[in-house]
Amino acid sequence: MDGQGKRVAEASESTCDQWDNRAAEALVSLETIAPLRYRSRFGDGNLNGRSYGGQILGQAMMAATLSAPEDRPAAMLQLLFLRGADPVRRITFDAEVLQDGKRFSSRHVVGSQGNGRTVLSAQATFCAAQPGPRHAAPFTPSEDPESLPDLTMIPDGLMAQLRPLGPYSQHIKPSMDFRIPEIERQLSAATAEPRLRFWIRSRQPLTAASRAQAAVFAYLSDWWLNFSSVGGHLDALQARAPLYLSSLNHCIWFHRVFSPDAWMHVETESPCADGGRGLSIARVHDRDGAMLATAIQETLMVHPEGDA
Repeated sequence: MDGQGKRVAEASESTCDQWDNRAAEALVSLETIAPLRYRSRFGDGNLNGRSYGGQILGQAMMAATLSAPEDRPAAMLQLLFLRGADPVRRITFDAEVLQDGKRFSSRHVVGSQGNGRTVLSAQATFCAAQPGPRHAAPFTPSEDPESLPDLTMIPDGLMAQLRPLGPYSQHIKPSMDFRIPEIERQLSAATAEPRLRFWIRSRQPLTAASRAQAAVFAYLSDWWLNFSSVGGHLDALQARAPLYLSSLNHCIWFHRVFSPDAWMHVETESPCADGGRGLSIARVHDRDGAMLATAIQETLMVHPEGDA
Protein backbone atom coordinates (compact mmCIF):
# COMPACT_ATOMS: atom_id res chain seq x y z
CA MET A 1 0.00 0.00 0.00
CA ASP A 2 1.39 3.42 -0.95
CA GLY A 3 1.48 6.42 1.40
CA GLN A 4 -1.78 7.90 0.16
CA GLY A 5 -3.60 4.58 0.44
CA LYS A 6 -2.32 4.09 3.96
CA ARG A 7 -3.55 7.55 4.97
CA VAL A 8 -7.01 6.83 3.51
CA ALA A 9 -7.19 3.51 5.39
CA GLU A 10 -6.17 5.16 8.67
CA ALA A 11 -8.74 7.90 8.16
CA SER A 12 -11.50 5.35 7.55
CA GLU A 13 -10.54 3.55 10.77
CA SER A 14 -10.59 6.71 12.86
CA THR A 15 -13.51 8.65 11.34
CA CYS A 16 -17.12 7.66 12.02
CA ASP A 17 -19.48 6.69 9.20
CA GLN A 18 -22.60 8.62 8.25
CA TRP A 19 -25.92 7.20 9.45
CA ASP A 20 -29.61 7.68 8.64
CA ASN A 21 -30.23 9.99 11.63
CA ARG A 22 -33.10 7.80 12.80
CA ALA A 23 -32.20 4.35 14.11
CA ALA A 24 -30.89 4.25 17.70
CA GLU A 25 -29.95 0.63 17.14
CA ALA A 26 -27.40 1.75 14.55
CA LEU A 27 -25.94 4.30 16.96
CA VAL A 28 -24.99 1.59 19.47
CA SER A 29 -23.82 -0.93 16.85
CA LEU A 30 -20.16 -1.98 16.83
CA GLU A 31 -17.86 -3.81 14.47
CA THR A 32 -15.71 -6.64 15.80
CA ILE A 33 -12.05 -6.04 14.97
CA ALA A 34 -10.51 -8.79 17.16
CA PRO A 35 -11.64 -11.14 19.93
CA LEU A 36 -13.09 -8.98 22.73
CA ARG A 37 -12.23 -5.81 20.78
CA TYR A 38 -14.87 -3.67 19.08
CA ARG A 39 -15.07 -0.32 17.31
CA SER A 40 -17.89 2.19 16.98
CA ARG A 41 -19.38 2.90 13.58
CA PHE A 42 -21.38 6.10 14.02
CA GLY A 43 -21.06 9.25 16.11
CA ASP A 44 -23.85 11.19 17.82
CA GLY A 45 -22.88 14.63 19.10
CA ASN A 46 -24.38 16.89 21.73
CA LEU A 47 -25.08 20.59 21.31
CA ASN A 48 -21.72 21.22 23.00
CA GLY A 49 -19.85 19.32 20.28
CA ARG A 50 -19.01 16.26 22.35
CA SER A 51 -20.37 12.74 22.07
CA TYR A 52 -23.82 12.30 23.61
CA GLY A 53 -23.33 10.47 26.90
CA GLY A 54 -26.17 8.09 26.11
CA GLN A 55 -24.34 6.85 23.05
CA ILE A 56 -21.24 6.16 25.16
CA LEU A 57 -23.43 4.18 27.55
CA GLY A 58 -25.12 2.28 24.75
CA GLN A 59 -21.92 1.38 22.96
CA ALA A 60 -20.23 0.21 26.17
CA MET A 61 -23.31 -1.90 26.92
CA MET A 62 -23.15 -3.32 23.39
CA ALA A 63 -19.47 -4.23 23.74
CA ALA A 64 -20.21 -6.08 26.96
CA THR A 65 -23.24 -7.78 25.38
CA LEU A 66 -21.30 -9.01 22.35
CA SER A 67 -18.72 -10.59 24.67
CA ALA A 68 -21.29 -12.28 26.93
CA PRO A 69 -23.33 -15.51 26.51
CA GLU A 70 -26.43 -14.95 24.38
CA ASP A 71 -28.71 -16.72 26.89
CA ARG A 72 -27.87 -14.27 29.69
CA PRO A 73 -29.58 -10.87 29.38
CA ALA A 74 -28.22 -7.69 30.91
CA ALA A 75 -28.63 -7.24 34.65
CA MET A 76 -26.44 -4.22 35.44
CA LEU A 77 -24.27 -1.55 33.86
CA GLN A 78 -22.10 0.96 35.70
CA LEU A 79 -19.97 3.45 33.79
CA LEU A 80 -17.49 6.23 34.55
CA PHE A 81 -17.27 9.07 32.04
CA LEU A 82 -13.55 9.82 32.20
CA ARG A 83 -13.13 12.35 29.36
CA GLY A 84 -15.32 13.98 26.76
CA ALA A 85 -15.37 11.98 23.51
CA ASP A 86 -15.17 13.39 19.98
CA PRO A 87 -18.29 12.30 18.04
CA VAL A 88 -16.39 12.41 14.74
CA ARG A 89 -13.77 9.85 15.81
CA ARG A 90 -14.34 6.16 16.36
CA ILE A 91 -14.08 4.66 19.85
CA THR A 92 -12.32 1.34 20.42
CA PHE A 93 -13.88 -0.84 23.11
CA ASP A 94 -11.82 -3.54 24.82
CA ALA A 95 -13.80 -6.08 26.85
CA GLU A 96 -12.31 -8.21 29.62
CA VAL A 97 -13.95 -11.35 30.96
CA LEU A 98 -14.24 -10.99 34.74
CA GLN A 99 -16.61 -13.88 35.43
CA ASP A 100 -18.55 -16.65 33.71
CA GLY A 101 -20.08 -18.41 36.67
CA LYS A 102 -23.07 -20.62 37.36
CA ARG A 103 -25.52 -17.70 37.25
CA PHE A 104 -23.62 -14.55 36.32
CA SER A 105 -21.31 -13.31 33.59
CA SER A 106 -19.41 -10.07 34.22
CA ARG A 107 -17.39 -7.92 31.87
CA HIS A 108 -15.09 -4.90 32.17
CA VAL A 109 -15.09 -2.55 29.18
CA VAL A 110 -12.62 0.27 28.48
CA GLY A 111 -13.24 2.73 25.64
CA SER A 112 -10.48 4.78 24.05
CA GLN A 113 -9.96 7.23 21.20
CA GLY A 114 -6.87 8.30 19.29
CA ASN A 115 -3.58 7.17 20.76
CA GLY A 116 -4.93 5.33 23.78
CA ARG A 117 -6.91 8.26 25.24
CA THR A 118 -9.29 6.52 27.66
CA VAL A 119 -12.79 8.04 27.65
CA LEU A 120 -14.77 5.51 29.69
CA SER A 121 -14.55 2.56 32.03
CA ALA A 122 -17.55 0.30 32.54
CA GLN A 123 -18.61 -2.93 34.17
CA ALA A 124 -21.63 -4.98 33.14
CA THR A 125 -23.27 -8.09 34.54
CA PHE A 126 -25.53 -10.58 32.77
CA CYS A 127 -27.85 -13.11 34.37
CA ALA A 128 -30.80 -15.26 33.28
CA ALA A 129 -33.97 -14.84 35.38
CA GLN A 130 -33.80 -16.81 38.62
CA PRO A 131 -36.63 -18.03 40.87
CA GLY A 132 -37.08 -15.91 43.99
CA PRO A 133 -39.31 -13.37 45.81
CA ARG A 134 -40.76 -10.58 43.69
CA HIS A 135 -42.02 -7.05 44.33
CA ALA A 136 -41.79 -3.69 42.53
CA ALA A 137 -42.67 -0.05 43.07
CA PRO A 138 -46.22 0.48 41.74
CA PHE A 139 -47.08 2.77 38.84
CA THR A 140 -50.41 3.56 37.21
CA PRO A 141 -50.30 5.51 33.93
CA SER A 142 -52.33 8.71 34.12
CA GLU A 143 -52.10 9.81 30.49
CA ASP A 144 -51.58 8.55 26.97
CA PRO A 145 -48.08 9.56 25.84
CA GLU A 146 -49.29 9.77 22.24
CA SER A 147 -51.57 12.65 23.26
CA LEU A 148 -48.72 14.77 24.69
CA PRO A 149 -46.87 17.38 22.59
CA ASP A 150 -43.17 16.96 21.92
CA LEU A 151 -40.69 19.70 22.78
CA THR A 152 -40.90 21.33 19.35
CA MET A 153 -44.48 22.36 20.21
CA ILE A 154 -43.62 23.98 23.55
CA PRO A 155 -43.90 27.81 23.68
CA ASP A 156 -40.57 29.58 23.26
CA GLY A 157 -41.20 31.60 26.42
CA LEU A 158 -41.38 28.47 28.54
CA MET A 159 -38.27 26.96 26.99
CA ALA A 160 -36.41 30.25 27.47
CA GLN A 161 -36.68 29.70 31.22
CA LEU A 162 -34.36 26.71 30.77
CA ARG A 163 -31.54 28.97 29.53
CA PRO A 164 -29.56 28.70 32.83
CA LEU A 165 -29.35 24.92 32.32
CA GLY A 166 -27.18 25.20 29.22
CA PRO A 167 -27.85 22.04 27.17
CA TYR A 168 -31.60 21.89 27.79
CA SER A 169 -33.54 23.13 24.77
CA GLN A 170 -36.31 22.23 22.31
CA HIS A 171 -33.87 19.97 20.50
CA ILE A 172 -34.91 16.30 20.34
CA LYS A 173 -32.72 13.59 18.92
CA PRO A 174 -34.46 12.14 15.85
CA SER A 175 -33.78 8.60 17.05
CA MET A 176 -36.11 8.98 20.06
CA ASP A 177 -39.67 9.97 20.89
CA PHE A 178 -39.85 12.08 24.05
CA ARG A 179 -42.91 13.62 25.78
CA ILE A 180 -43.29 15.53 29.06
CA PRO A 181 -46.71 15.59 30.79
CA GLU A 182 -47.83 18.65 32.77
CA ILE A 183 -45.09 20.52 30.97
CA GLU A 184 -46.04 24.02 32.12
CA ARG A 185 -45.80 22.96 35.75
CA GLN A 186 -42.74 20.74 35.39
CA LEU A 187 -40.58 23.15 33.38
CA SER A 188 -41.68 26.57 34.60
CA ALA A 189 -39.04 28.27 36.77
CA ALA A 190 -41.70 29.15 39.34
CA THR A 191 -42.98 25.59 39.83
CA ALA A 192 -40.18 23.19 38.76
CA GLU A 193 -39.07 20.76 41.47
CA PRO A 194 -36.13 18.37 42.03
CA ARG A 195 -38.05 15.72 40.10
CA LEU A 196 -39.34 15.14 36.58
CA ARG A 197 -41.44 12.52 34.88
CA PHE A 198 -41.63 11.86 31.18
CA TRP A 199 -42.27 9.25 28.48
CA ILE A 200 -39.59 8.03 26.09
CA ARG A 201 -39.01 5.33 23.47
CA SER A 202 -36.82 4.51 20.53
CA ARG A 203 -38.49 5.96 17.43
CA GLN A 204 -37.69 3.02 15.15
CA PRO A 205 -38.47 -0.60 16.12
CA LEU A 206 -35.51 -2.83 16.83
CA THR A 207 -34.77 -5.63 14.41
CA ALA A 208 -36.11 -9.11 15.17
CA ALA A 209 -34.03 -11.08 17.70
CA SER A 210 -31.85 -8.01 18.30
CA ARG A 211 -29.19 -8.22 21.02
CA ALA A 212 -29.22 -4.42 21.28
CA GLN A 213 -32.23 -4.01 23.59
CA ALA A 214 -30.21 -3.18 26.71
CA ALA A 215 -27.79 -1.02 24.71
CA VAL A 216 -30.58 1.04 23.13
CA PHE A 217 -32.18 1.54 26.54
CA ALA A 218 -28.81 2.69 27.89
CA TYR A 219 -28.67 5.18 24.98
CA LEU A 220 -32.10 6.55 25.95
CA SER A 221 -31.48 6.50 29.71
CA ASP A 222 -29.20 9.55 29.65
CA TRP A 223 -31.81 11.84 28.09
CA TRP A 224 -33.04 14.50 30.58
CA LEU A 225 -32.25 12.19 33.52
CA ASN A 226 -30.25 14.83 35.40
CA PHE A 227 -32.91 17.53 35.05
CA SER A 228 -34.14 16.55 38.52
CA SER A 229 -30.79 17.64 39.99
CA VAL A 230 -31.10 21.18 38.61
CA GLY A 231 -34.80 21.77 37.94
CA GLY A 232 -35.59 22.78 41.51
CA HIS A 233 -33.03 25.62 41.22
CA LEU A 234 -34.40 27.12 38.00
CA ASP A 235 -35.95 30.17 39.65
CA ALA A 236 -32.75 31.11 41.53
CA LEU A 237 -30.63 30.54 38.41
CA GLN A 238 -32.53 32.89 36.09
CA ALA A 239 -30.19 35.82 36.76
CA ARG A 240 -26.96 33.83 36.43
CA ALA A 241 -24.91 32.53 33.54
CA PRO A 242 -25.75 28.99 32.40
CA LEU A 243 -24.56 26.09 34.51
CA TYR A 244 -21.97 23.73 33.12
CA LEU A 245 -23.49 20.25 33.27
CA SER A 246 -21.57 17.04 32.66
CA SER A 247 -22.36 13.42 33.51
CA LEU A 248 -19.80 11.88 35.86
CA ASN A 249 -21.09 8.35 36.23
CA HIS A 250 -24.18 6.37 35.37
CA CYS A 251 -25.62 3.09 36.65
CA ILE A 252 -28.50 0.97 35.32
CA TRP A 253 -30.15 -2.08 36.85
CA PHE A 254 -32.24 -4.08 34.39
CA HIS A 255 -35.06 -5.77 36.30
CA ARG A 256 -36.45 -7.72 33.35
CA VAL A 257 -36.03 -8.13 29.60
CA PHE A 258 -37.89 -5.50 27.58
CA SER A 259 -37.71 -3.66 24.29
CA PRO A 260 -37.08 0.12 24.42
CA ASP A 261 -39.06 0.74 21.23
CA ALA A 262 -42.26 0.67 23.36
CA TRP A 263 -43.27 3.66 25.49
CA MET A 264 -41.54 3.81 28.88
CA HIS A 265 -42.50 6.09 31.76
CA VAL A 266 -39.51 7.59 33.59
CA GLU A 267 -39.85 9.22 37.00
CA THR A 268 -36.63 10.82 38.15
CA GLU A 269 -35.94 12.63 41.42
CA SER A 270 -32.87 14.12 43.06
CA PRO A 271 -32.43 13.38 46.78
CA CYS A 272 -29.34 15.60 47.06
CA ALA A 273 -27.18 18.17 45.29
CA ASP A 274 -24.11 19.51 47.07
CA GLY A 275 -20.50 20.45 46.37
CA GLY A 276 -21.14 20.98 42.66
CA ARG A 277 -22.52 17.46 42.20
CA GLY A 278 -26.12 16.34 41.89
CA LEU A 279 -27.61 12.85 42.13
CA SER A 280 -30.63 11.75 40.10
CA ILE A 281 -32.51 8.47 40.53
CA ALA A 282 -34.96 7.21 37.90
CA ARG A 283 -37.60 4.50 38.02
CA VAL A 284 -38.69 3.15 34.66
CA HIS A 285 -42.05 1.42 34.01
CA ASP A 286 -43.92 0.25 30.94
CA ARG A 287 -47.45 1.36 30.03
CA ASP A 288 -48.94 -1.52 32.01
CA GLY A 289 -47.16 -0.44 35.20
CA ALA A 290 -44.47 -3.15 35.22
CA MET A 291 -41.13 -1.92 36.53
CA LEU A 292 -38.39 -2.33 33.92
CA ALA A 293 -35.23 -0.67 35.19
CA THR A 294 -33.67 1.72 37.67
CA ALA A 295 -31.04 4.28 36.64
CA ILE A 296 -28.85 6.55 38.78
CA GLN A 297 -26.61 9.34 37.54
CA GLU A 298 -24.20 11.74 39.23
CA THR A 299 -23.79 15.08 37.47
CA LEU A 300 -21.25 17.87 37.69
CA MET A 301 -23.20 21.16 37.92
CA VAL A 302 -21.03 24.26 38.32
CA HIS A 303 -20.86 27.89 37.20
CA PRO A 304 -17.97 28.22 34.71
CA GLU A 305 -17.02 31.66 36.06
CA GLY A 306 -16.26 29.99 39.38
CA ASP A 307 -13.61 27.71 37.89
CA ALA A 308 -9.99 28.44 38.75
